[in-house]
Amino acid sequence: MKLWAIVVAGLTLAGCAYGAPIVAQQVQPAPVNVERLMTDVRALSADEMEGRGFGQPGGDRARDYVVAAFEAAGLEPLASGWLKPFTARGTAGENVVGVVRGSVNPDQWIVVTAHYDHEGIQNGQIYNGADDNASGTAALIELARLLRDHPPRQSVMFVALDGEEAGLLGARAFVADSPVPLDRVVLNINLDMVSRGDNGILWVVGTRLYPALIPVIEGLPQQPGIERRFGYDDPAVRGRNNWVNLSDQAAFHARGVPFVFFSVDDHGDYHQPSDDAERIDAAWYRGAVQTAWETLMAVDRMDNPQFRGSPVGVPATTKP
Repeated sequence: MKLWAIVVAGLTLAGCAYGAPIVAQQVQPAPVNVERLMTDVRALSADEMEGRGFGQPGGDRARDYVVAAFEAAGLEPLASGWLKPFTARGTAGENVVGVVRGSVNPDQWIVVTAHYDHEGIQNGQIYNGADDNASGTAALIELARLLRDHPPRQSVMFVALDGEEAGLLGARAFVADSPVPLDRVVLNINLDMVSRGDNGILWVVGTRLYPALIPVIEGLPQQPGIERRFGYDDPAVRGRNNWVNLSDQAAFHARGVPFVFFSVDDHGDYHQPSDDAERIDAAWYRGAVQTAWETLMAVDRMDNPQFRGSPVGVPATTKP
């Protein structure tokens, strides 16, 4: 996730303009386990991971950690195994993929992503990347655990992506050689920097492009201390005021796959050696991941989730 400015577009449109999502059944989502989350964040951002650099030994150790966690969570590997290797810019990388088959619509997919790589070691300093993006990777693992006990109606694919910091390389390789037809993917949920809401804001990116998602998100319970805001996705805005192309969801969006991207504003430890797990507010982090989990459950409960072809041109306001 790259550096961006403060002023962005937000959405004010009420979800009722598109109607409430049609759901098959109302199920109370399980609570996210904050102890498990923090255990994974601490492990992934420990000095032993050496900053999880792309193509570096620390990145390999992080990959192995995710594979073991996916297996323990009860996910199924692809027929070819847990790993989808790729080579980009002369460097070998590996995405980690696990699936849960849907009980009602097994050929319809929700793909949940987070990148596990970070900046590695620079000038002798370890860039641990607790928020960016051990937080998203730990969230990915936790959602996989929760789904084990709450079998989905649609099939769900969890993908820990490599090479994001080098230019979304793992995501681009994944969509170029997707294990399922991309027209069968109803939504990509991407998690990148979801633990440091120092200003209390969790940004929900993508609804301006796919506004049928608005009533889904607005219908979620409000988590304590978390202010959900829509924005950073105005097509008329270029550069770092627009997050659409600044994390792995860009690769899916470029192929016509709808997405929702959860993230926080930059903070003083962004891409610094000080991005450590000790600086995370665990309770706030839990609430952010709970929001992502309830989004996944809400989409899964829809009889026929369709976000492609959502109308655009939604009126916007400017973030104060």
